[in-house]
Amino acid sequence: MAKLVVQLCMGSSCFARGNSQTLAALESYLQHSGLEDQVELVGHLCMGTCSKGPNVRIGEASYSGLDSQEVLQLVKQALGNV
Repeated sequence: MAKLVVQLCMGSSCFARGNSQTLAALESYLQHSGLEDQVELVGHLCMGTCSKGPNVRIGEASYSGLDSQEVLQLVKQALGNV
C-alpha cells in the first residue's frame, strides 16, 4: 500500500493559524497508533493561499481553515480508521 501523503503549510501565516498544533497532533496520533509507516508528513513554506489558511493537502485533496481535530478526522478517514 502506498503511503498517504499529508502536506502542511508551515509558512508563518498558516503556522500561526493552527498548523503548528495540527503537526503536533498528527505526529502524536501516528506514533500512538503505530501508523508512522503509512503516512508521510511533508512541510511546505507556502502553499499559495495564505489568506485561507491554515492550508493542508491530504492525498490529492486540498483543505483550508481546518483545525487539528478536523484534519485528524480526514486523515483517519483516508486511512480507513474511522
